[in-house]
Amino acid sequence: MTTTTYPAEIPRIDIHHRSTTPVHVLGHARSGTSMFVRLLRKYLHIAIGTESQFVFRFQKLLPVYGDLNVEANRRHLVEDICRERWFERTHRRLGFTTTPDAILADVQEFTYPGILDATFRQLASYLEMPRWGDKTPEYLNHLPELYALFPDARYIHVARDGRDVALSAFEQAFGEKNVHCAAVDWTEAMQKVQDFRESCPESQFLEVRYEDFLTDPVPVFRRLIDFLDIDDADGQLLQFIEQNIDSDLKRGNFEKWRSRLTPSELRRFDRIAHDHLVHYGYESSATGTVPPGPVSSAWWNLDNKARKLLRTDYWSDNLYKLRLRLAGRS
Repeated sequence: MTTTTYPAEIPRIDIHHRSTTPVHVLGHARSGTSMFVRLLRKYLHIAIGTESQFVFRFQKLLPVYGDLNVEANRRHLVEDICRERWFERTHRRLGFTTTPDAILADVQEFTYPGILDATFRQLASYLEMPRWGDKTPEYLNHLPELYALFPDARYIHVARDGRDVALSAFEQAFGEKNVHCAAVDWTEAMQKVQDFRESCPESQFLEVRYEDFLTDPVPVFRRLIDFLDIDDADGQLLQFIEQNIDSDLKRGNFEKWRSRLTPSELRRFDRIAHDHLVHYGYESSATGTVPPGPVSSAWWNLDNKARKLLRTDYWSDNLYKLRLRLAGRS
């Protein structure tokens, strides 16, 4: 594809990737993954758009499309994928456009992973970048399946203090709306990542703490450059990053929980999430994890649901999902 409106935010620097395997950025929602992928795109030239969100919905529907060796079936699948909001959102963010014909012409293997690869490579081609990536927090619920689709990919987990994750989620249309449910949700998500890390080859998994990235990004980028097989023997790329990255970071944008959560909220969160907080190097006021009881959990879950239902912005995303269900695509 020909680049027409290359985003001005991406510097025209020469970067050589020895590997072109996909890069999947993992992380709980509100863990700083959007900022992180923006900087991967800017400084390491990895083509990551907005959250795809469609990979496992379409995987579940593959029997509907039939044998993908048949051209008509492939076209049917690709045309449906192209109706996903990833394309609209990535167009608004980066000016990217593509067509079903362009994707189909680029399919190298007549399989679902082959079609996904061709789809995401359209963005890499548009941005003139050697490899593509994706970041969709909900894929934490499908990590073994994600690895089965992309067994050669690199996986980067961005971890953030769950208490700051909770505070950020409280302000969004999505996510949990009280500290009890936020602690349970964050703990379960971190356990899924830890389980995945144990099964994933060490050479394909890297973990980055959000707080470390904001405080001292250069050592983190040094690890990323090595992990992603990017050439920088003379250190010029790292030097360029060091000279330019300050304006891209919100320094000190962490530990807001110290002033914004009440003592009782902190105690509840820490008791539920203690082991995982400590695992990632965060302090905890608890001495150990205390699993919540069923009665307490039922009350907090009811409170959480009520808080969501009272938010008008909660309904827009759910109406989109309802339309997908009615169309038989979820």
